[in-house]
Amino acid sequence: MATPKNIRCGVVGYGGAFNMGQTHLNSMTRNRRMEVAAVCELDTARRKVAEEDFPGVETFAQVGDMLKNAELDLVTIITPHNTHSPLAIECLNAGVNVVCEKPLAITSRQVKDMISAAKKNGVMLSTFHNRRWDGDFQTLRDLVNKEKAIGRVHRIEAGFYGYGAQGNWWRSDRKISGGAIYDWGAHFTDWILNVVPEKIDWVSGYQVKNRAWKGYSNEDHSEYSMRFASGAIATLTISNLSMSSRPRWRVLGERGSIEDLGGKFLLKTLVNGRQMSAEVPYAESNWHAYYENVYKHLQGRAKLIITPESAARVIGVLEAANISAERDSKPVKPAFL
Repeated sequence: MATPKNIRCGVVGYGGAFNMGQTHLNSMTRNRRMEVAAVCELDTARRKVAEEDFPGVETFAQVGDMLKNAELDLVTIITPHNTHSPLAIECLNAGVNVVCEKPLAITSRQVKDMISAAKKNGVMLSTFHNRRWDGDFQTLRDLVNKEKAIGRVHRIEAGFYGYGAQGNWWRSDRKISGGAIYDWGAHFTDWILNVVPEKIDWVSGYQVKNRAWKGYSNEDHSEYSMRFASGAIATLTISNLSMSSRPRWRVLGERGSIEDLGGKFLLKTLVNGRQMSAEVPYAESNWHAYYENVYKHLQGRAKLIITPESAARVIGVLEAANISAERDSKPVKPAFL
């Protein structure tokens, strides 16, 4: 773990898509003792951009060179999904704390190896579930778990719906990405597992590929249903093969329901035996809270919120959904319950 001295930070990956390298480093340096020390990027042009964005930063083409020369405390990995595990393990074995962009990895075996390396070397491992601090999720979670507004939850329906072919890049290559459900599905799964914080009985997956859309291997419609120990069922759908849309969230409880209206939730509940309804606006989002927590954790002042074990449950569900889809939707027990 890093000491109260300055925490020297680096990133692996500074590609132009979404400008995530700069985004991560800017969020880190909002914390007083976090400093930008190094960037590792294969593309020479992108290394030059990093040097312009952060004057004085050291840049490297190889992770090994960066770990050997930059004296880092924390590295964030912002690379294609299938590279997360080997790069993270290399950094962890060098005694460096690691944050991985979501998803943490693609398979449960990879996750187990990453957690083992972190424990062996006495360093932190986390994944960038910054959207745990999204205002809509926080409002939904509080309505369900703190305020008990709809009673015991028995059904969750969540997801994104649209229509159109995916772009032809690594995120649409199933071998690299893990499948379409590993992108936004990682955030949704993390949210669902925090709305219903129970053990998982099984996951059943279903996928469709539009044969008319060529040039990429991701499925175009992914969904899974997950059964919790209480009997509650959550269904997540990530689809670019749906001309008909649905609310982003619909949650049913024994005493009411919550439906996403966009910017606010429609809450229906019982008050003194009467059915009542109210519109509840989203809370304010704060994505910088992720690195605020990591910063305090590395200083020994806070427990880590996004633990590798919580991220492992997400990967266990996504992996089980893919396996089940390949087995004609037969239920699969995930590796991490």
